[in-house]
Amino acid sequence: MSFFDKFKAGVSEAGNKAKTVVEVNRLKLQNSGKQSEIDKQYQAMGKQLFEATLQGLPLQADAYAVNMTRILALKAEIEANLEQITAMGDVKICKGCSSSVPADARFCPNCGHTFEAPREP
Repeated sequence: MSFFDKFKAGVSEAGNKAKTVVEVNRLKLQNSGKQSEIDKQYQAMGKQLFEATLQGLPLQADAYAVNMTRILALKAEIEANLEQITAMGDVKICKGCSSSVPADARFCPNCGHTFEAPREP
């Protein structure tokens, strides 16, 4: 293989890695937005609870059903994004703090979350 072939292969590999990094960052940004939406849903639920309590109304679980459904859907979307990020490379995403961790790590260096040991078939 000539120098230029090696150079071309290296540039191609760098481009592919850059695409992966961009995609991972895009998914992380999406997750951040989804987490903000979850926080807004929690805030709306708290406001509903406060106003109902202030007015002396009985608490009704079905009043929060829309918020709860939206929160569960957003959490599922975040989990799907995390799985997609994990599938893209030699990193995994900590479920405790959402930081990127090497795939072979047993603990998160940021929050100490313990990862499950990979199961062999």
